[in-house]
Amino acid sequence: MKAEIHPELFECSVSCSGCGAAFTTFSTREQIRVEVCSQCHPFFTGKQARIVDTEGRVEKFVKKFEGKETRVSKRKRKHAAAEAERAARLEREAKLAAEKAEEEKRLREEARKKRAEERAARQAAQAAKEQAAEAEAVPVGEDASPAPEPAEAFAAVGEASPEPESNDAETVAAVDEASAEATPAPEPPGEAEKPEDS
Repeated sequence: MKAEIHPELFECSVSCSGCGAAFTTFSTREQIRVEVCSQCHPFFTGKQARIVDTEGRVEKFVKKFEGKETRVSKRKRKHAAAEAERAARLEREAKLAAEKAEEEKRLREEARKKRAEERAARQAAQAAKEQAAEAEAVPVGEDASPAPEPAEAFAAVGEASPEPESNDAETVAAVDEASAEATPAPEPPGEAEKPEDS
C-alpha cells in the first residue's frame, strides 16, 4: 500500500431513525444516521414497516394521484358535452317531427270533413234539382194520364211482355192476344218475292 493516499478510517456508530436500532461499523465517517435498516426494511422483515417521510414526499405523491379516478381529461369532457348536445338535438328533432305529423294528420282530417260536407251539399243540390225537374214535368193541378198496364206498354213497343204475376186465365189470354197483334205473322218461304228478269 502506498502511504498517505487512503482516507482515514473510523469506528462508526450507525443509528436507525425508523426502528431506533444502533450498531457499530467501520467507515470514513464517525457517525451515520439512516431511515431504514436491515431490522425494519420490508425486504428483510417480510412485512410493511413504517415509512419515515422527512420531507413529505409520500403525502405529495398521495395527493397527486388521490382523485385520479374522478378526474376527467379535457378531451373526454369535450366529447361528453358533444354527445349530450347531440342527444338533446335528436330529441328536439324527434319532438318537432311528432308535432309536424300531428299537424298534418289534423289538416288531413279537416280536409276530409270539408270534402264530405261539399259532397253532401252537392248531393242535396242534385236532389233538389231533380225534384224541381220532376215538378216541372208534371204540372200541378192537372190529372196525369194513368200509367199504362205493363202488357200494353210492352205491346206498344213490340217486345214480349213479362210473365204475369197472377195465374188468372183471362189475364194470360189478354196478354197473348196483345203480343200476337204486335208481332206480324211470318211469310211462307215459297211466296217470297222473286227478282224480275231483265
